Amino acid sequence: MTVVMIYGFQGRFSGDSKYTWSHPDVGATHKCMLFLRQQSEAYDFETALDECGRYGFTNIENMRGGKLQIDVLNTDLYRGFAGFYEEALSSGAALVYYPHKDAADGDAA
Repeated sequence: MTVVMIYGFQGRFSGDSKYTWSHPDVGATHKCMLFLRQQSEAYDFETALDECGRYGFTNIENMRGGKLQIDVLNTDLYRGFAGFYEEALSSGAALVYYPHKDAADGDAA
């Protein structure tokens, strides 16, 4: 059974991405969500870490996982994630990073 699992983590963008995507600045550290297509609901942190690396993220910390509950994509709060779910189903993965200013700029994430 195909499922989409979500893995949350914090990591540094190295610039060495295997994908063409709208990525953060090189060297920036961000909290992220990886949507990963899997054949079971079992956590697969090793594959998730590999996929984070393909997106160009290193120094991965605090990785946690969970199964995406599809019905929440119909709610106002989570409707914006439907595209990432669809991308993960069709391509195998999708990554979202949360942009923020550095603490030196006066705003912490």
